Amino acid sequence: MSSEQRERLLETHRYINVDHDWWDGVYDQFREDMAAVGIDVWHMYFSGFASQGDGACFTGCIGNTELYLNHHHQGQYPMIRKLMENDGELYANCNRNHSGHYYHEHSTRFWVDADTLTGMMSQPTEFHEQIVEQWQEQLDEELSAFEAEMTEQWRSYMQDLYRRLEAEYDRLTSDEAVWEAIEANEWDEDEEEVE
Repeated sequence: MSSEQRERLLETHRYINVDHDWWDGVYDQFREDMAAVGIDVWHMYFSGFASQGDGACFTGCIGNTELYLNHHHQGQYPMIRKLMENDGELYANCNRNHSGHYYHEHSTRFWVDADTLTGMMSQPTEFHEQIVEQWQEQLDEELSAFEAEMTEQWRSYMQDLYRRLEAEYDRLTSDEAVWEAIEANEWDEDEEEVE
């Protein structure tokens, strides 16, 4: 087979490996990686790989708060930790913020909330109430800082997801991968018969 025939076959079948749900493996691995750091990923979206609006994003929530805090914020946020030690909950998630054709880290919105610390006292005295009010102010400040950090971190993960998808797409459309598909389907033999 001539190099021209080979090139023609490669270009004819360039997208043979990406004409189905080729991203499933990337999605599965990404979900596993996020679960390992305390994030439950619900859905993933991407557009790519040829324009400025391309990117990836996901929706999800913090699934394991203790794991998430220990992985991302070791030694930080003492009031959030105090809340959790007293059976309080931290709620944090990320949702899509639009319905357009492009998906990227800025097409999401983040939301953080938590139980209040007042529920920690079964029979509060006035003195205890004053302390808890101070703690609650600190908790509110921590929640604001936490949301800003979480937003930055998750957007970084979204950029990573896009890089993984782009790398897999590039691999699947490479000459080597396309030629393997051509040989597996014996299209190279069909070309030789035509000669």
